[in-house]
Amino acid sequence: MERKGVDCKRVAEDKYGYVHKKVPGYKDVDDSDAESKSVASSGHDEEELDEADFAQEKQLDLDVESEWDEIRKRPSIARIQKAIDPRGKKIAEGLKINYMNMRCGDTGRLLWQSEKWGKDMFEREQKAVVPKAILQCSSVSREINFSSTEEIKAFRLEQRVFFNGQCLEEWLFSFGFVIPHSTNTWQQSIDAAGPDAMLSADVISGNLTIETAFYDASVLIAKTVYRIYYD
Repeated sequence: MERKGVDCKRVAEDKYGYVHKKVPGYKDVDDSDAESKSVASSGHDEEELDEADFAQEKQLDLDVESEWDEIRKRPSIARIQKAIDPRGKKIAEGLKINYMNMRCGDTGRLLWQSEKWGKDMFEREQKAVVPKAILQCSSVSREINFSSTEEIKAFRLEQRVFFNGQCLEEWLFSFGFVIPHSTNTWQQSIDAAGPDAMLSADVISGNLTIETAFYDASVLIAKTVYRIYYD
């Protein structure tokens, strides 16, 4: 069975998307109602709504900033970790990454692929050599092919990107239900930070680590760490 899904956003964007939000208790009106309501309402009512919108957006910004500060306070070293929960251990035993590749999100050109995903990734830090050209892409399409002997009710990943021991970003990926004894293909789209925020390949090569935590809902399956080199 093949299962495809796309769900990759940074923490702030994933939880607090910058979309229009309605004020609680305020319903949209059609054009025919708009004119009569504007006559009946006073300027004070509109000001109160504007202030409510502003206050709500400000609170969301504060929540996002607070969450990011909390992330940055977490352990500053990427960690390899095995499951403690019996179910997590059982899933880890039957979970296999068959291959992973990355393509330019704009052109679809294959930039990197690896089929070397053994069980030792749950034991020690791994190394990945990625072409420098990937840093020039405005977005990257990543495809993971994996197999599982066990049922996974809510398969998801949490990834943290560390540079010289400092957490720069955290990404959340959600796949969902995994049928036992199935092979699945999972596609994700990752947007680049932008040229102004991007460090050069020479600076980050060998100093960048990615910690990937595999979960079934809240049950930890395993954590892996890859050190990234750019060639």
